[in-house]
Amino acid sequence: MMNRYGYTIFCDDIRNESGGKLSFVGCYNALMFVPQRFPLTLPKFCMHFHIFSPATQPYKSVVARCYVPGETEPIAEEKIEVPSLRDQESLLKGLPKETLPPFIVVAASLIFAPLEISRPGLIHVRALINSGPDELHLGSLQIATKP
Repeated sequence: MMNRYGYTIFCDDIRNESGGKLSFVGCYNALMFVPQRFPLTLPKFCMHFHIFSPATQPYKSVVARCYVPGETEPIAEEKIEVPSLRDQESLLKGLPKETLPPFIVVAASLIFAPLEISRPGLIHVRALINSGPDELHLGSLQIATKP
């Protein structure tokens, strides 16, 4: 059985380009070093995520949640638009039975201007899918001061 999965790009800015393209500016890998002490305020911080689900497991709803160090509750909770169930189910029609089902992709951006971070730790993005009990982990970024 195929599982849902996803990932997040953490960056300083997301720009909309002509032709529907996105440009990600100042992308971070696994770690963001900050030069100052905590708490700190980032003037702008962006996250862009993709969630992949086999067409045999359609989306009814997706809620993106962003967590920052020092907070137990999400600092943002955004309902993300998903394709209609009819459109998702139509992906399976006409496929031979031996064919792996296609993936349905949901993507969105979360932009914070500013973003306050009270202490070092992880910023992470999760998604609650179909109001299920578990959150899907979409990625994290470690925030630390320079050594």
